[in-house]
Amino acid sequence: MKYVAFVGTGGRMPPEAVAIMNRDLPGYTEEMERRGVRGFGRELDLPDTAVTVRVRNGETLVTDGPFAETKEFVAGVDLLDCADLDEAIEVEAKSPVARFLPFEVRPVGPDLRLGAGVSAFARGEDSAGVPYLLTVWVSGSTTAQMAHEALMREHEGWRSALDTRGVFVLGTTVGGPETATTLRVRDGETQLTEGSFLDIEEFIAGIEIVSGADRDAAIELAAAHPLARYHAIEVRSFWSE
Repeated sequence: MKYVAFVGTGGRMPPEAVAIMNRDLPGYTEEMERRGVRGFGRELDLPDTAVTVRVRNGETLVTDGPFAETKEFVAGVDLLDCADLDEAIEVEAKSPVARFLPFEVRPVGPDLRLGAGVSAFARGEDSAGVPYLLTVWVSGSTTAQMAHEALMREHEGWRSALDTRGVFVLGTTVGGPETATTLRVRDGETQLTEGSFLDIEEFIAGIEIVSGADRDAAIELAAAHPLARYHAIEVRSFWSE
């Protein structure tokens, strides 16, 4: 079963924490890839580089900044392929990042689709262009549209068109906040809490990763997303060297 883990943070990490993560991450990554449980883990750029896209009555509305104006924010995304939630928790708890930051683990939906560029993305090879995360944010009162059959077909058509153009990397819905488990590792002990690490009403309902696009092109892709007519889509680049 596949899971997505959102890495949370409240801002830039202290240099000593960054040094520990940089020291221990290669060994951790090698172990998890050898086990076949880690599809990828990528860091996002800071939220002040994000824009939020909505389409209302045919007009594209773009606002600077992330959708959720909170102290804590999503700083990275992992994709896991584990037997169950217990293994997903075990995998993320071993990450050196978990000693400093929370991981919110959620199951992916049955619509998970991987594009041809996902392997290069997982390796951090961004020669085709900086990848962008399109995050679909919804409120509890608007989730019904997510399962509308006609909209789902339109959504899959959007993905197929991007795949044909070679800019689609990955797309999936994710389980709702009731399926989320947040883990933290403190003094060697794994601490689990139910729900998201973000204490807000709105939540992430799905993610799309696109590549080969600059910021303006990524905004255009988000505006063409069928769910932009009903929800908000945050556009933020992944960190790239």
